[in-house]
Amino acid sequence: MPDPILLVPWQNTFSRTLAILVLAGTALPGAWGDASPGFKECQPGPWGRIEYQTMYLSAPDAILEEFPMPNPEPRWCFADCSPEAVRATLTGAGLDPVVRDQLFADPRAKRDEEGVFTVFPTVAEVDALKPAVRTAIYHELAKYPQNPYHYEPIVVPDGDVDAWLHGTGLTDSVVSLIRSATYRDGDALLFSDFRSLISHAANDNEARRWIKALTRTRTVVAYLRVDETDDLPALRRYWSANYHRKDSLPMLNAAADLAGGGRLDLDHLLPPLPRRLLDSYTTPELERNGQTPNCHWTSLNFFNYTEKNVFLDLRFAASKVLADYDKVTGPASFGDVLFFLDEKGDAFHSCVFLADDLVFTKNGGNTVMPWIISSLADVKQLYLHNKPGATVAGYRRRWPEEDN
Repeated sequence: MPDPILLVPWQNTFSRTLAILVLAGTALPGAWGDASPGFKECQPGPWGRIEYQTMYLSAPDAILEEFPMPNPEPRWCFADCSPEAVRATLTGAGLDPVVRDQLFADPRAKRDEEGVFTVFPTVAEVDALKPAVRTAIYHELAKYPQNPYHYEPIVVPDGDVDAWLHGTGLTDSVVSLIRSATYRDGDALLFSDFRSLISHAANDNEARRWIKALTRTRTVVAYLRVDETDDLPALRRYWSANYHRKDSLPMLNAAADLAGGGRLDLDHLLPPLPRRLLDSYTTPELERNGQTPNCHWTSLNFFNYTEKNVFLDLRFAASKVLADYDKVTGPASFGDVLFFLDEKGDAFHSCVFLADDLVFTKNGGNTVMPWIISSLADVKQLYLHNKPGATVAGYRRRWPEEDN
């Protein structure tokens, strides 16, 4: 029997007491073998021979036009903290005493009725933060959802600002401004200073162009190479989840039948719903229930032909796992849901295992985050950088006997 679920109604998460399966999830390796020019290859496995390349998506203008621009005035919020505690935190972080005293002399610096103490550094003060000071302060701000850009910062892929922003048209000076505002959390390079950045823009159009560049998300484009030398029955079994979802088999068979073999885009091996969503953004139709589809909605709808919006409710999402999923006790397989659990057992993210280090994911309910194929290494860097003690656990759908 599955473990019981602990529901925590005041948290935006569903909780589970799970036996932990720590998944290997190694980073995608470098090129080897006879991969196509410009491509790399996944490690071999029951999924077959997969080659891939990465590219970046930016949120479309139609979505950004509806996206609220950040207030350009920086602010740092500290929940349930006294002024004395905030002063001690900023002092311990190494903030210039003159700047610190100015923050507290500002008449706007006060504790509100909800116990949140807020200070208002200037843009110049934020831009001038030394790297170690920025890191220390922002690690503290990340504890409080009242600081949305610190609580959920941008994680720069591979810590390479130039590669991330290549092709955006941003000037060298703007890229340098972004680079100078990044900070470290373990191996992750983060960016949170939306507010101070857009204050440097000449007008609203320029600010939106900069914000568009910051929405760049790395996605994987992958292909399965197949010919008569492959174990075709094993491939059919793997990509149909042991023949429970056979939608992709005609395309797999067609690729194998080509003279000399074929190269099949991995999206043709996905079930219909994720195939439709891949590399796209939330539409008004998907938001008609007043909520934006998130990671758990994405994971639990993976094998469904049409979406079930009941999974937008965390209680139903949790009960779905309880009723229809079993703990994975061996290697992860196609369609397994990978839950990211904090030290209390709360699932703060989920994605779907595809093959090797590839997963299908929607990284948050934000409308500027697309559905993508990603490396598990990228997802781990995004979600585990500030979660000491967090683990990844695998669950597999339990199919009705008539589906066999």
